[in-house]
Amino acid sequence: CCFGWVGKSRPISTVLWSLCQSDFRYTMQKRFPSILEVYYKSNEWSGIHGIRENDQMTWLSSKN
Repeated sequence: CCFGWVGKSRPISTVLWSLCQSDFRYTMQKRFPSILEVYYKSNEWSGIHGIRENDQMTWLSSKN
């Protein structure tokens, strides 16, 4: 997705850190959606894409 990991396997610590951040962003989405939107937009403006989509996929798959 991002940070140079395209096509490479990520270390387990990176995967776990990403999951923790996703849980935090899920809480932010429920409590402070406008702040989370700023986070997504600032990353997109800086050239980091796919965080929003990855979060949505993670949240949808965890509900099933």
